[in-house]
Amino acid sequence: MNCRDERPIFYWGRIPDTLRERGARVWLGGQDAWGTVAGNAAQLKKTVCRVLEQEQCNKVNFIAHSKGGLEVRYLISRLGMAEHTASLTTLSTPHHGSRTAQWIGAQRVLAPYGFCSNRFWRLLGDEAPCFKETLRDLSAEAAEGFNRLCPDAPSVFYQSWGACLAGNLHDPVMALYAAACKPLDGETDGLVSPESARWGVYRGTLERVSHQDLADALKRDLPNFKPRSFYVNIVRELAAKGF
Repeated sequence: MNCRDERPIFYWGRIPDTLRERGARVWLGGQDAWGTVAGNAAQLKKTVCRVLEQEQCNKVNFIAHSKGGLEVRYLISRLGMAEHTASLTTLSTPHHGSRTAQWIGAQRVLAPYGFCSNRFWRLLGDEAPCFKETLRDLSAEAAEGFNRLCPDAPSVFYQSWGACLAGNLHDPVMALYAAACKPLDGETDGLVSPESARWGVYRGTLERVSHQDLADALKRDLPNFKPRSFYVNIVRELAAKGF
């Protein structure tokens, strides 16, 4: 949300190049920064179809951060892509929604900001930015309906990680967001609580790691978290499982 994975800011930091250097075939999704879950899933399907054709493969493995995990789940369950999906790994995805996002979406005072945001991101390449509907998609209320609508596909392996900043100030922006989210969502990585991030096989909560750290958006290592090594291990595990 509020970022595109290929431009103008390279959202995934050093991760794609690190994986490619080790022989992985890596594609970026290219979804809208402020697109709805359903709309972005439709965009993602076009990307996956290109991957299947150009790589001459039958299935792909998804690694999704934040709202991207919801878009992949919609793609798998509602857009007929389960047969082309080997696995889905989600990182701080709000599977169970955000009460803070629900509260923000209800504030009419933000309507002018939403209008400006839609215009700004359309100029940067979004096909259908929709600030209001995107926030609604992330609400705790919407999550209940979404989870009923998008059950897991039996043939797909699902795993997830959460993260918790817990007052750490190494990422001041996320620390500020975490403080704003705490009254409604408790401890978060700045945006998403570990409880909301649980889906499929829950691999654990990464402590003192921010929402941005988890995607290597700041291109830095922490004493307790090395993003490049973390992603290399994810891919190695998936390969070892035969995915």
